[in-house]
Amino acid sequence: MRMPGWLFLFALLPTFSARASIADGFSAISASPMLTFAAGFFVAGIAGWWRLRQLRARQKSQHQVLRQLLTDTSALVAVLDQNCQLLIASTALEKVAQQQNLCHCMYFDPVTKQKAWQDIQQVLETQRSWQGELWWLLKNDLLAVSLTITQSNNTAWPEARYLLVAQDITERKRADQQQLNNLTRDPLTSLPNRIMLEEQLASNVASCNTLYPATALILVKLNQLLNTESAEAGQSSAKRIADIALSLRQAIAPQFTLGRYSSDCFAILVAPHQCFAPVELPLNQLAHQILLQINQFNIISSSSQVYASIGISRYPDDGADANTLMQSAERAVQSATRSGASQFCFADSRLQQHATEYLTLQTELSKSLNNDDFIVYFQPQLSISSNRVVGYEALLRWHNPKRGIMQPQSFLALAEQSGMIVSLDRLVFRESCQQIKQWLQTNQLRGRVALNISAQHFQQTDFVNFLNSCLQDHKLTAEYFTLELDERIFQQPTVNLQSRLVALSDAGFQLILDNFGDGVSSLTSLRQLPLHGVKIARSLINQMEQKEQQRNITASLIRLAGYLQLEVTASGIDNEMQAYLLHVMGCDKLQGNLFSKALPASEIPAVLAKENKLIKKAAG
Repeated sequence: MRMPGWLFLFALLPTFSARASIADGFSAISASPMLTFAAGFFVAGIAGWWRLRQLRARQKSQHQVLRQLLTDTSALVAVLDQNCQLLIASTALEKVAQQQNLCHCMYFDPVTKQKAWQDIQQVLETQRSWQGELWWLLKNDLLAVSLTITQSNNTAWPEARYLLVAQDITERKRADQQQLNNLTRDPLTSLPNRIMLEEQLASNVASCNTLYPATALILVKLNQLLNTESAEAGQSSAKRIADIALSLRQAIAPQFTLGRYSSDCFAILVAPHQCFAPVELPLNQLAHQILLQINQFNIISSSSQVYASIGISRYPDDGADANTLMQSAERAVQSATRSGASQFCFADSRLQQHATEYLTLQTELSKSLNNDDFIVYFQPQLSISSNRVVGYEALLRWHNPKRGIMQPQSFLALAEQSGMIVSLDRLVFRESCQQIKQWLQTNQLRGRVALNISAQHFQQTDFVNFLNSCLQDHKLTAEYFTLELDERIFQQPTVNLQSRLVALSDAGFQLILDNFGDGVSSLTSLRQLPLHGVKIARSLINQMEQKEQQRNITASLIRLAGYLQLEVTASGIDNEMQAYLLHVMGCDKLQGNLFSKALPASEIPAVLAKENKLIKKAAG
């Protein structure tokens, strides 16, 4: 190995006279310029070598201390590079860490797996340190940790970018959750207790709006359940309560909130979006279903019989807040108990009569579907600028054998609650296909035929296939139809909403949003979804002549639709002033009793003949 220059000079030092002192030697060296330079180089080399040796010794000592610390600590410690790759980790972390990229498996929300690293990075850019609690996925185990992350500026180890120090707090989190459960859950049934029920009921009341204006509370009081004296009998009673809680949970839909209201009483909360008008019918059906479930429990159980009394209150009729609703339901339970075993009562006695009437109507509706007692009427749609029929809307009429011809508003809500709305929607589409074929043969078809599509029907998995199959059976294309879509379709969108709408649009259907302006449709929905038009809500048109605010809102909606290149239709036109105002606002396509009421298909030729006479008269 070649000897460094400064070391070679160091080796020459012993050749000087032993009698000369070190000072003399350096004096001799300084006498020569060459030797002066060599001596300076030698001294600088010695100092640099010594500093390097000390630095390496210090780094080695630091690494040993760090390694010992990482070995001894129970904390989860890691040093990461700028790409979040692991450089070094504590023994505790090495045992549970499976991924190298530890930052990308941190979550603020353990359920939805909301990632945390991007937000933490933004904090680190300004504060260079972040501290908090989050969830860490390590070795397929989701740990709750208290975490501190610091940016490193250690010049001795430039690769190190982040220092992570975490403490496992999973057990503490579980203990906190258990404590919370003890406060909000019934220990016997694990159902929400009264405290939680009151909060949820108050939340339901606050969630009510113009679209979903009602919410309801159902109390189910169990009688002859706790009449026990011995400890053994008490244990049997507790088991029966738990069994009945399970039975009730199986009897009602999972979207209903079931809780333990008191020692012998359960509560069921019906959220606003589940209270479709008329609300008496579903509540009545639910009460009967619960009583039936209790009776089945008695048949299966070998213990003493259990009877239930049910009280029902609803917002806003029976109370303006959660506390008042609970008091109303309690009074209804007492009334049901006085009426006898296995009875239920509404807080408002008028609803009790309505419920019975609706049940009778539901039976009639089911029979009429099987007996083909429905007929499709058609209401012409006119262009106000040309006075010509430019389309029709298909509207269902029920020829009830006992009640006569019934309008849709009399039975559609009932059909939705009972699930028969899908069958009625499909009946209208089939009848419309048949009628369009006849109009094509007689040259009486004007524009498209619009059909109302319910949210239940749209959400059927075979919805698109049914429409296409029906078109094929009648040898028609989708270009003859407009689908008026219920706003609820867009409020609770399914994962395939966009693809389904695109498929319908590509097939040739015209898609319009029904009741535009009466709900909460967002501008984003109108821009992003493949819609072709909107239909102005009747509630805006009804008072348009008297209220300036209604006129301003309607005009703004029409202008907005124009900006988005959406066709606008207005229905419910009953007088000439409404027609004039809408025409001035820019809405050309109108329908209503002012022009023609909904008619059987057999009367449509007379309407078209009248139209031709008016046009000829105007031309002459």
